Amino acid sequence: MLKPLVLAPQIVLRGLAQILLLRTATAGALVLCGLLLASPALAGAAVLGSALGSLLALFPGQPRQDLGLGLHGYNTALAAMAAQAVFEPSLAALVLIVGMVALTAFILRAWRPWPVPLYTAPFVLGVWAVTAAAPLLGLEPAAASASVPAVTLTDGLMHGLAQVLLVQSLPAGLCVLCAVALESPRLAVRALAASALGLAIGLLLDRPQGALAAGLAGFNAVLCVLALPRGTVRQVLVAASAATLLSLAAQGLGIPAFSAPFILSTWAVLMHARRTGMARN
Repeated sequence: MLKPLVLAPQIVLRGLAQILLLRTATAGALVLCGLLLASPALAGAAVLGSALGSLLALFPGQPRQDLGLGLHGYNTALAAMAAQAVFEPSLAALVLIVGMVALTAFILRAWRPWPVPLYTAPFVLGVWAVTAAAPLLGLEPAAASASVPAVTLTDGLMHGLAQVLLVQSLPAGLCVLCAVALESPRLAVRALAASALGLAIGLLLDRPQGALAAGLAGFNAVLCVLALPRGTVRQVLVAASAATLLSLAAQGLGIPAFSAPFILSTWAVLMHARRTGMARN
């Protein structure tokens, strides 16, 4: 009886770690620390989402083999965080968080046979569906923050890491960097380079400096690096560059792409690698 209670916190933390495509509870604790420093409310939503997603994996018919790795928690954690960040706090928003978690878990189960990793696709699809239905549900978008701290393009380097957690925060970015460095110092350097690449492409395309300083050009590139730790330099560069361009295009059109650019770019690289590998065989 005590074993599930002892393991539960670790599973929840691993669900948070999987947001960075990492597996350890220590990495999850650093993610939680970064969220607490940036937004306690968002940290609470993340824990709730990871816990609910993991709990749903215990229902009959749900695949449980990945439960201990946190693979049932990270998409639902992101869904809960997005609901908390996008909509005004209310009872309806709280119900929405639970609903988004359930929808995301359902998408995760339905898409498991997909030939490439799902990454954050269930989260993105769930958020898009709920955002489209928000007016019908009577949900109000969250008000913009009245006081926005002054940021520079230099801040954008660390914010590109923090935006993986849906926040703009230097301490959160540092926590992300530490979590990745514990897994692999080389991967941490690559993640910083990816954030810098996003900034550079944004500057070359003359995108608004406020968005660049907020890290919005770099986080999809960072995710590509984290998803392809064993990829060649060429594969990582292609995926990160494509993800940045797609992200900037979506921002220019006013489309809330979230991590969709990362997903599409990484899928394209993986599928191309499979095809060329099959052709050589």
